[in-house]
Amino acid sequence: MAKAESGSFRITLHSILYYLASLLMPGIFLFNLYERNRVENHLGFFHVIILAFALAVIGVMLFVALSYFTKSKEGALLISLLFWLFFWFFRILFGFVTRFFPILSPAGLMVVLGLIVVILAIVIQRFKPPFPKIRSAFNVLALSLVILFFINFIPGARHELVLLRARAAEPFPLKREFYINDALPTPDILWIHADGMVSLELVERFWGVSQEHVREAFAQRDFIIYEDAFLNAGYTLSALTSLFSPAFYDDFFSERLSQVENELRTGRSDFLDDALAQVGLTYSDDMVPNYELFIAFVVRGYNVVINPGFELYMPQSFLHLNDNVTYVTEQRVSFLQDLGDLPELLRLTTPLNIPPMSEFFPVIEVQQVEINQFDHESNPFASFIWTPLSYTHMSTVWWFDPDITERDDTAIHAYPAAYEHMIENILQIVDLAIEENPNVIIVIQSDHGIHLPQTQQFMLDQGYSHEQVLELSLSVLSAARIPPEYGGMDEPIAPLNISRELVNRFVGDNYTLLP
Repeated sequence: MAKAESGSFRITLHSILYYLASLLMPGIFLFNLYERNRVENHLGFFHVIILAFALAVIGVMLFVALSYFTKSKEGALLISLLFWLFFWFFRILFGFVTRFFPILSPAGLMVVLGLIVVILAIVIQRFKPPFPKIRSAFNVLALSLVILFFINFIPGARHELVLLRARAAEPFPLKREFYINDALPTPDILWIHADGMVSLELVERFWGVSQEHVREAFAQRDFIIYEDAFLNAGYTLSALTSLFSPAFYDDFFSERLSQVENELRTGRSDFLDDALAQVGLTYSDDMVPNYELFIAFVVRGYNVVINPGFELYMPQSFLHLNDNVTYVTEQRVSFLQDLGDLPELLRLTTPLNIPPMSEFFPVIEVQQVEINQFDHESNPFASFIWTPLSYTHMSTVWWFDPDITERDDTAIHAYPAAYEHMIENILQIVDLAIEENPNVIIVIQSDHGIHLPQTQQFMLDQGYSHEQVLELSLSVLSAARIPPEYGGMDEPIAPLNISRELVNRFVGDNYTLLP
């Protein structure tokens, strides 16, 4: 009797361990992907918790069903693990399999993987492998899965806890009030965001492709280029925070950036995200909605137009400002954006075919940007228009090599072709703007150069020095056009001074220029 009770107790412990493993198993990969994507994709931790709970319920239901069918909890645990491996690594599997079977569709692969799971369950149910004899191995497997879950869960939970504690303390001051000088002129302003575009000089030095024709084209349109422009940011969110929020940069961000000035992308973004969390800030909740440049021009009375393409990195509205402020924002985005970050999270972490909130434009076309015609009849005040272009981002550079058929972040040889296409697009937009308003102020500013971690690692593996890779990451294209009617330009404006200069000249004296 005692042995039976003892045996029953051991079986119960095994069952509890297996159920716990099946409950936590899907979260291993979910929280791992969350940790790797939370900064750039604005993923909310509590949203991930909700998804993890839903997947945990599915995991337990799957384990129960498999246990009932196979009459083996060990077999059910093994099949459950295989199922979640198929689920989370579906894209990798699909890319590998289609190299040998290019006609296979994602739906076809799902059917194949489903059949593998079903066949394995039938084999275990029929042949009854002697899993109980190696139960200790399954116990170790289950315990390892539980431990892996917490290894992947704890960093995100710790980061969120730090953030919540900091926010419970005194809020970190962000500049939201500006001195307004109504006597200043109000010219139309167009800011072209040249994503991932290094300086002309670096294109010539690194790839050996002359950019004299670009310099001449810019000069003909009265631009002054900051030839060796450099921005110690390294990725989009850090760069836009530095460019658009001068007071925050001076009070907090510049010191943190100086601590990572020699870091490549991964170490840089991790450090800066943690530094923000220490004072209760995140890019998505605090920095993006409060870019000082845009707030300054909104409160000045400008019609602010944010063209689509960077919904994750730009303010979606200015509703947090005074209700009496007149503003216009134009966003053409997917209705899925109304669901917050959930669609993006599911797209990143599952085989579900959810389209991204903004699709890249086709390479064969020049991106058309609505200039709003600076229509002062319907809009009596001036316009501040921000528009992004992304051809030179390494995630799209591979388009310009006809021999590459799928995304390849190591295709740095195709960068000059992408760069040339970007210049063509920029000049067309510039000409359209000048045609509508010959006195328009235009800024052409990049946020970073070649910065993707996988690209940087590839270059290091190819023998490029750390200094070369870092230079390619931090080099930026920077040029501006300010007509004489609005004070003109005697010399190039450094990237970190552009927002300061625009606000001081056309909103009010709010910033000190950096040397």
